[in-house]
Amino acid sequence: MLKNNRSMGYSTLDYYNQNALKVAERYESADVIQLHDFLLSSLKPGGRLLELGCGSGRDAAFMISQGFKVLATDGSASVVEQAKIHHPELSGHVVHLKLPGGLSSKLGTYDGIYAVAVLMHLSVQEIESTISAVNSLLATKGRFVFSVPARRDEVMTNEFDFKGRRFTTLSPEGWKNICLKYNLQIVRTMISEDGLGRDGIVWMNCLAEKP
Repeated sequence: MLKNNRSMGYSTLDYYNQNALKVAERYESADVIQLHDFLLSSLKPGGRLLELGCGSGRDAAFMISQGFKVLATDGSASVVEQAKIHHPELSGHVVHLKLPGGLSSKLGTYDGIYAVAVLMHLSVQEIESTISAVNSLLATKGRFVFSVPARRDEVMTNEFDFKGRRFTTLSPEGWKNICLKYNLQIVRTMISEDGLGRDGIVWMNCLAEKP
């Protein structure tokens, strides 16, 4: 069953659609002080932001509370509904959008774009398409913040975890090279422990800038 889901490329979104409530509650319980400090210190105060993969709405709600203008998006329609429930203040600021196809010029231009624990669920080709689109949507001197696993012991050799979710593993140099290919330069990184305290999981938080 899992194998069939994978071959269709839907297993990751299937998981989030089917477990949206549990996932949202887990996101809300995470210790994200380091992450939020990184976002605040990386993005220009009061800027217009686009979030890719908003989950429970946790980070979008925080950034709005800090004076940013945020459009939050997620590829799972069920997760979008959970974000609206957990953070009613996001009403009108959160939409269903799949990566990379949903990223178009119709979304407008942003001072900053961020993606927390999202890009690793895409194939390398989809990652490249997403980062290319991010560059197009960023204003001059715009910034892109993303968080990806630096270590994730539970991921099997075929790039899927036991829940059927895709995890594409790239080296720090690999992420740097993809960003450079699409005119974004990583200027700062921060390694952080897992916000849920899970063993064998470490995160790399990156700040990239558009010239």
